[in-house]
Amino acid sequence: MKITFIFYLIFCFNFSAMAFTLNNSEAITFAQDEVSVNVARGNCSHIGMNESEILRIVADAVDQYWNRVPTSRLKLRAGSVLDLSTTDYSNGSICLSGTACEPNPDLAVSNGVLITCNHLAANFSSSGVLAVTVPNNISGKTIIGSLIMINDQSANPFVSKSRDEKIAIIAHELGHSFGLGHSKVTDSLMYYSTVKMRTSLGYDDFRGITYLYPKEQPITCGTIQDQSLGPNNLLLNWLGLLIGLFIMIFLNYQLRYLKLRPRF
Repeated sequence: MKITFIFYLIFCFNFSAMAFTLNNSEAITFAQDEVSVNVARGNCSHIGMNESEILRIVADAVDQYWNRVPTSRLKLRAGSVLDLSTTDYSNGSICLSGTACEPNPDLAVSNGVLITCNHLAANFSSSGVLAVTVPNNISGKTIIGSLIMINDQSANPFVSKSRDEKIAIIAHELGHSFGLGHSKVTDSLMYYSTVKMRTSLGYDDFRGITYLYPKEQPITCGTIQDQSLGPNNLLLNWLGLLIGLFIMIFLNYQLRYLKLRPRF
């Protein structure tokens, strides 16, 4: 019993030390377990891809990254190219004017995730920003729809990326679309800065999506840490786990030794 309790404490220590963050002050998620990712037609002029090619990138992004997490019930699906000409996604502002980003209701997504292109400089903090994502249709703690805008300015950096890099970029933005914020763990897909040729999720990404969309009721222990945790945090967690396992084996050996020791 004592050994089991010690292992539980070790598990909770490692779980609580993860560095993933949320896209909001509290957890907001899609209510459904399967979410479609669609692409708006007719808005992309400078990224060197048409809508069908973007949709193929989406299919590879969800299969290569988020749909590989066995502990998450969320499944992302590549949807279709939608004709939404009545909404000005190419020139529209993702936020209403003001210091805080209040989503523009004119661009609200009615269901799932919508990817589009936009060349309005005000939507991007600098010309080097690849894309922005906002869950812009929320009811309470439920995400109704999220909008991903790829930087389509004439000097955008997206066009020069390799196909694998574009897959990773879209996968990163999809993480924001279903509720995750940035991580400071450098091997995470949700790391706040672009890392060249990232090809898989990091341990912190697994923890993040599982926290938001667990397949089973999770063990409650600890809280999500803020982004002040450093990139070596994951190594320290594993080191702590190994030390804990060593202590468990040692204590188990001592208990068996005491039971077998002859009494006088």
